[in-house]
Amino acid sequence: MILSKLRRRRSSSEGAARRPQRQGTGIDLPPTPLDGGVVSCQVHDERGSPLPEATVTVVDRLNQQVGQGKTDSYGFYLATVPPGVHKVSITAGGYLRAGARADVRTNRHTSIGNVQLEPDTAVALPQPGTWRFDPDHTEARFIAQHIGMSKIHGAFRDLDGYIQVASPFEQSRIEVTIDASSIDTGVKMRDDHLRSPDFLDVANHPNLHFTSDRITPMRGDRWLVSGSLMIRGTTSPVQLDTTYLGQRAWNGTRAACLCETELRREDYAVNWQEILNKGIAVVGPTVRIELDVQAVLDE
Repeated sequence: MILSKLRRRRSSSEGAARRPQRQGTGIDLPPTPLDGGVVSCQVHDERGSPLPEATVTVVDRLNQQVGQGKTDSYGFYLATVPPGVHKVSITAGGYLRAGARADVRTNRHTSIGNVQLEPDTAVALPQPGTWRFDPDHTEARFIAQHIGMSKIHGAFRDLDGYIQVASPFEQSRIEVTIDASSIDTGVKMRDDHLRSPDFLDVANHPNLHFTSDRITPMRGDRWLVSGSLMIRGTTSPVQLDTTYLGQRAWNGTRAACLCETELRREDYAVNWQEILNKGIAVVGPTVRIELDVQAVLDE
C-alpha cells in the first residue's frame, strides 16, 4: 500500500514537471512530449492591435518545417516543436513578412514575445475609375447543406457588375446583377426546382441585385463591403468579407478580390422546406456565398 502511494506521488510530480508554464503567469500550457518544447508569440498590426489569422511557420536549421499554424482571434500562436534553434516566419495578407529566432529547449516554453507586422505598400489599391467585371474570370458560387449530411455546390453562370473606384477608396461603389435563371448545380431536375416559385421564382424575379453602401478597411488586405441584396423581390442587408488580391497587367489593367458571406433563406422569403424523419430538413437554413472577381479598368 505504501509503495502504491509512492508510485502515485511520483507519477503526479513527473506529470506536473512536464507541463511548462507561460512566462510570468501561473497558467499551465498543454502537456508537451518528453522530447519537445513550446514556442509562442503574439502578432500585432501596425496600430498595435492583435492580428488574427496570421500564418506562423517554424523551420529548423535544415530548413525543414516543424510547425505551422494561424494566430487566434487575439493574435496568439502556440505550438509544440522539437528542441533546437529555429527560424520563425510570420506572414499575413497585405503585410510584410517578419522573422525571428527561437532557441527551443526540451520541456520549456520559449516566447518570442510581441511581433508587429508592417503594411506592404507595394500592394496598391485600384486607381479611381470604372472597373468592370470580366465575365470569363468572375464567378458567383454557393454552397448549401442537403439532408444534414452532404453539401450541394453550385454557381450562377451569368452575371454583370462594376466597381466605381473613388478617392479615397472607402467611397467607392459596387453594383452586381446576376441572372437568376443561370443557376447551375449540375442536375437539371434540381436546377428547374430552384428556378421555380419554391425558391428563386425566376419567372417573376429574373435577377438578383446587389448594391454596396459602405466599404470599410479591416486589416491588411481585408475589407468589409456592406450593402443590400435583392432576391425574388425581397431586399435585405448583407456584409461581404472581402480579401483584396492585388493588380496585374494582362489584357488591360486588372484587379481581383474574393468576397464571402452567408445568407439566411428566410431573410429573402425563400421558405420552401421538406422535413425528413426525426425533423431533419432537406435544405439547410443558410447558404454560403463566394464571389471570385476580376475587374478590368475602362481605358
